[in-house]
Amino acid sequence: MNDVITFKKRRAVSQVIGTMLILAITVAGAVFLSNLMSNEFFAVDQNPVAEARIDSIRLTSYDTRDSVELTNVPNLNNTFNQLLCTDSPPECDSNFPNNLPSDFVNPLSIDQGTEFIVLQIRNMNLDSVFIHNILINNVGHTWDDQAVGVLDLTNNLGNGGNYPRAGTFSIIPVENDVPIKQLVSNEIPGDGEVRLVIKLSDDIPQDIGMWSSLRVLVNFGGSQPAEFIILSGDAKW
Repeated sequence: MNDVITFKKRRAVSQVIGTMLILAITVAGAVFLSNLMSNEFFAVDQNPVAEARIDSIRLTSYDTRDSVELTNVPNLNNTFNQLLCTDSPPECDSNFPNNLPSDFVNPLSIDQGTEFIVLQIRNMNLDSVFIHNILINNVGHTWDDQAVGVLDLTNNLGNGGNYPRAGTFSIIPVENDVPIKQLVSNEIPGDGEVRLVIKLSDDIPQDIGMWSSLRVLVNFGGSQPAEFIILSGDAKW
């Protein structure tokens, strides 16, 4: 009889104590998992890396006409010859690609430089982006850090003119304030809109005929460039 009583006194802990132990273990495990996820996972969400999406750069207008005063900018003229000239002597002499295009009235004037197009883009991001280069039909055009200050298209470079060289672009505001000034940086602020004045590269293998498709890639530092297809000889705004 005494053996039976001793056996009963050595039984496992009561159900109340067991339940409390299980709850304690559960709470401790939950706290551990919470700390682990907070340190290793949630920290990434709290400090995301800004990545500009391709569709965050929008082409709002463009002017690729073979005409005068592209986007109503005085003296931003192309020669009326039914093409965008890149390398077609004597109208577009590869020896003088940085000169202004041939005179609108006299195509055989001494200017004979490559012609212009204008793109107007809007940065849909909240943060700034930087326009590093622009590909026109797979030929690169970089930002001309020398083409800053007043946009002067009344003379060739070296003779008082101030505009982007062949194969480069400058950036001007959307408004035609007088005088029109080229920006000192290739930075486009968040929700900002600008115009890109592009002087076509003489590395483009042949002149661009009217109503030909132009493939435009704008490299703004994203994982991929923004891509647009536009027509030469056309204007949209």
